[in-house]
Amino acid sequence: MEKQQQKILVVDDERFNINVLADLLKPDYKIMAAKSGAQALKAVSKSPPDLILLDIMMPEMDGYEVCRQIKADVVTRDIPIIFVTAMGETDDETRGLECGAVDYLTKPISPPIVQARVKTHLDRKRQRDELKAAYDIIESQKARMQKELNVGRDIQMSMVPQTFPPFPDRAEFSIHAVLNPAREVGGDFYDFFFIDEDRLCFCVGDVSGKGVPAALFMAVTRTLIKARASDDLSTASIVTRVNDELSQNNKNYMFVTLFTGILNLITGELTYTNAGHNPSYIIRAQGDPDRLENRHGPVIGARPGLAYQEDSHHLFDGDTLFMYTDGVTEAHDRENALFGDRRLAEMMGSGKNEDVKKIVLDVVEAVKAFEGECDQYDDVTAMAVKYEKKPVDALKKLKVNITNDLVQIDRVNQAFNAFSEENHISTSVRRKLNLVFDELLNNIISYAYDDDKEHHIGVEIELTHKKLIVSITDDGLPFNPFAGKTPDITIGLEDRKIGGLGIHLVRSLMDKARYQRRVDKNIVILIKYFHNEILEEK
Repeated sequence: MEKQQQKILVVDDERFNINVLADLLKPDYKIMAAKSGAQALKAVSKSPPDLILLDIMMPEMDGYEVCRQIKADVVTRDIPIIFVTAMGETDDETRGLECGAVDYLTKPISPPIVQARVKTHLDRKRQRDELKAAYDIIESQKARMQKELNVGRDIQMSMVPQTFPPFPDRAEFSIHAVLNPAREVGGDFYDFFFIDEDRLCFCVGDVSGKGVPAALFMAVTRTLIKARASDDLSTASIVTRVNDELSQNNKNYMFVTLFTGILNLITGELTYTNAGHNPSYIIRAQGDPDRLENRHGPVIGARPGLAYQEDSHHLFDGDTLFMYTDGVTEAHDRENALFGDRRLAEMMGSGKNEDVKKIVLDVVEAVKAFEGECDQYDDVTAMAVKYEKKPVDALKKLKVNITNDLVQIDRVNQAFNAFSEENHISTSVRRKLNLVFDELLNNIISYAYDDDKEHHIGVEIELTHKKLIVSITDDGLPFNPFAGKTPDITIGLEDRKIGGLGIHLVRSLMDKARYQRRVDKNIVILIKYFHNEILEEK
């Protein structure tokens, strides 16, 4: 849509002066003209301009009076007025500004100065108009929605996924969530997203306080979690990094209780971190529910420099993880009795084999029924993730821990070769991985440490029906081996810079290679996708 041209009213009793200003400004603006104060007031009343260039010395009604009358009218008082006059004394300028003018130009005019001043005041007016329009929209929405909704709540709800099922093509799990805001804008949130094709990350949180600040803090927290999880598979590391960022410049001293989990959809392994949040539940398809009591640190956003921990559990076929905020357990009835942990635990025990939508809605409806006619005290948020594992998704895993001694590299290769024999990994792939281990582990042991102490290096290998994943973890100095430029192997040895060939070899042997720094550890992740040569015939 083309922006509407702004209008300028030029008021002067001399046609020559009007023409000079009109010729100067008409390429950029729509020009109106008036030769007297009376004509100017009539023009302003009929079609208010965006700015007025007003002469002072005019017969019958001078510019001061014209300015006073325009500023006295509630409809026209916000129109910026610039006096353009031959009266250049300080007292004249002061009097003009006291009448309500925004600027004062003396004749003979300087065209560049006139153009610059006009543009400046029109830009300011446009900004004021836009702010006023936005304010009017907000006020109209508040009036229309009254107690049910407001702008902050719209922002809050637009930030969380609301389409279910969200991933209809994924049979390994199902997920459902509900966020019911209280009367005031709140800070509850939930989110879920894929980190990679096999790992689902999800979180439920509750920001301290109410109102728009809580909703905005919620939005920032959610965005940071999603950003940090994009290159991190540790919930402890994600929460630690998010806490550090939220704690900086947190002048309002807001904080967030948070439960964050990552579910490996192949293995069913759940890694999670609870930062001052309510305990979640695993509703077992077989057996009693597990209440995840452990907290791995305090609320986030209150103090930087905290190192959060994590725990892990396994979900089996039909198991459901249920998460919620304190709006569930702290809902109260007429007698101020709380819904409470016991009532929720009883519902978790009766939720076996139910679908996630029913589990979530049953809890939300139970809270609503418990409150009766009482006003909702707090936001109520609940989310459930059900793991529905397929037998074909079995995963084989190998873990080898060594110390920073070069002779121990052979241990890794020997363990991997035995693992390969057992799982029919081809000889060509074994040899490629042996070269990769030799290169990367040699670099870590030789260069990652600045002391003579014993350090531990972890090598983890996962084999699925889709790919081979290798993770190498060390606690050495922060260093990304893949950050350098790929060496130009077409250049002769005498002209080529030393180094880089080993990492180039690693890149060429693997399908994917990436580096992560998680809290105090270096992690290299390598992926080899299944091609025809990966697995040998059994």
